[in-house]
Amino acid sequence: MSLLKQPIVKHLSAPLVWGFALATVCAADDLIVADFEGADFGKWKATGEAFGSGPAKGALDGQMKVDGFSGNGFVNGFHGADGSHGRLTSPDFKIERKHLNFLIGGGGFAGETCVNLKVGTNVVRTATGKNVRDGGSERLDWESWDVSDLAGKTVSLEIVDSRKGTWGHINVDQIVQSDTPAAIELKQEFTVNQRYLIWPVSLDTKLKKRFFMTLDGEKEPFAFYDICLTNNPDFWVFTDLANFQGRKLTVTGKIPGNLADAWKKVVISATYPGEEQTYSEALRPQYHFTSRRGWLNDPNGLVWKDGEWHLFYQHNPYNHGWDNMTWGHATSPDLFHWKERPPGLFPDAEGVMFSGSAVVAPKGSTAFPINGEDTLVLAYTAHGRLSYVPGQESVQCIATTDDGGKTFTKFKNNPVIPHAVNENRDPKVMWHAKTKKWVLNLYYDGNDYGIYTSPDMVKWTKTCDYKIPNEGECPDMFELPVDGDAKNTRWVVWGANGKYMLGSFDGKEFKAESGPHRHYFGSAYAGQSYDNAPGGRRVHIGWMRDTGAGLQGAPFNLQMTLPMDFTLKTGAEGLRLWAEPSEEVAKLRENTKEWKNLTVSPGDTDPLSEVTGGQFEVEAVIDANSQASEFGFNVFNNHPLVWKKDDQTFTGAEGKQAPVDGKIHIRLFVDTVSIEVFVNGTYTSRYFRQMAGGKPVRIVNAGGPVKFDSLKVHSLRSVWKK
Repeated sequence: MSLLKQPIVKHLSAPLVWGFALATVCAADDLIVADFEGADFGKWKATGEAFGSGPAKGALDGQMKVDGFSGNGFVNGFHGADGSHGRLTSPDFKIERKHLNFLIGGGGFAGETCVNLKVGTNVVRTATGKNVRDGGSERLDWESWDVSDLAGKTVSLEIVDSRKGTWGHINVDQIVQSDTPAAIELKQEFTVNQRYLIWPVSLDTKLKKRFFMTLDGEKEPFAFYDICLTNNPDFWVFTDLANFQGRKLTVTGKIPGNLADAWKKVVISATYPGEEQTYSEALRPQYHFTSRRGWLNDPNGLVWKDGEWHLFYQHNPYNHGWDNMTWGHATSPDLFHWKERPPGLFPDAEGVMFSGSAVVAPKGSTAFPINGEDTLVLAYTAHGRLSYVPGQESVQCIATTDDGGKTFTKFKNNPVIPHAVNENRDPKVMWHAKTKKWVLNLYYDGNDYGIYTSPDMVKWTKTCDYKIPNEGECPDMFELPVDGDAKNTRWVVWGANGKYMLGSFDGKEFKAESGPHRHYFGSAYAGQSYDNAPGGRRVHIGWMRDTGAGLQGAPFNLQMTLPMDFTLKTGAEGLRLWAEPSEEVAKLRENTKEWKNLTVSPGDTDPLSEVTGGQFEVEAVIDANSQASEFGFNVFNNHPLVWKKDDQTFTGAEGKQAPVDGKIHIRLFVDTVSIEVFVNGTYTSRYFRQMAGGKPVRIVNAGGPVKFDSLKVHSLRSVWKK
């Protein structure tokens, strides 16, 4: 029987009562078993302390917010917190409908936090809440039992709370007999003969339901996702099945009965609703990477191979916010013209797929077989605490590809590094040529990081701990020449906020010589660099997290930074990292205007007054001895970006931004919703919303004239338009 054709449960409108012998017939002939709206439990027998003397009206002391219950009251097992025990037993009643529906939440421990249906002393149905570890939600969701085989039999219910500790309680409400299931168990097989499985979704995360996906009848799901399925979509999302053509996809899950029609809209399709507008939406950046749909955060697995730049990234394909961590995947020939590929890693029994890195591994350098001369290998954190399998931790794993990076297979002997301490995540792997070993940097917790080495990428030995003060997450580690001298190098260890230490590394131990330093500010976060970029370049891409207006209203969320090249230069304050936009950006320029030896005084006609559009670059070399006390630019009338002579600071950056040879070098980039600025090797960024009628950019020259050695403005073409 097709589950899609089952009727939808209607909301009950008749008064709710406690009794069973005279059960009230309600809308659609539903029979109320119990609604827990009274002052006490009526004819239910209560033992222990967990449920108190009667139904709760909301969260109890020390309990998270409880929602999803019906009416004003519900059974709440949190009396006495998670250390108390109790049991509620109903009077006997007769099964008179096909289904028994009820709301349930709280702990997910079989036999300990549960609702049991009994015939005599035998338990014939049982259900638990969904939470088994810290975090979670106190929300009650519908559960339905098919009891048609019990028609006419006398039964009873018991609500059990016999567990102590985290989630040692159960919440229950609105027990109803009905011929309509309040929750539908789904199991549907799709023949994958088009690219997408499309989903109508809501921005309301309270509607999240979990779905599992398996291939070709396999026992274990290859992916699971929490999706806000709805009849009234805010936008449509998709499961990208380009790599699974010709296979059988089975989706299982449980949805409320009133979403049966929404489930009918989940179909295999050659396109997804809204695809024709993708990359032309009002808030879409035109030369930064964004995902077609859903949330984007940390760049992962930055690796160059066979003429392609690979960008993996943290991704929620199914909604606007963080969730369902998957490794998105895109490739580009030039760091700007990206093509989004199907995901590289899916959340599964290991957990959700947290951040990591990628390398090109030569044949013979690993303990696992490699077809051909080399292959891509992904190193990632499986965040087991968010797995559907309870009791797991965060561990470090690897995955390999046999088809050039289209699909990845997780190593059968994962994890390669077991749980070490607390968060322990974000493995950054590289090859250390002098010792001929793989090196892995790992974030622990707080300001603490560790280094591991391996001869084969499977057996890892911890060799060093280090700290980056006031820094955390997302390590990177690389060696750079000092002032271009290949014989004089320093090693850099880097964290998510852009703070870094300079020092030495012998293949086992990093020894800090200076730091922490920082040259990376604003929205940019969790950046990573390409270890094997052509020409020995150190190309870096970061994530621009939302510290402003962001991208609310779009079917996608957040963007990557511009690609930028890192070098080490000696300045007035010593040896420091220097960032410049990657040279490939120049290929996007058009309609350039240029001025040399230009002086602009207050009241003069602004040479940038004719600039139009929301995608452009400004290049400026400014004499630091200009008479103006503050100079720079203002974007769309509301975003000043200025250098102050008195303290040598620049908007959005911390600390002194000193002149270089008496000059201030500024590269300003504007793209739809973002501003990025490079000033004398320092980088800062922010999100913004363009003001209607505002000037795209104007010169700031407070207190006197400003002298430009050179000034250029370029409009930048969209990378999405053919």
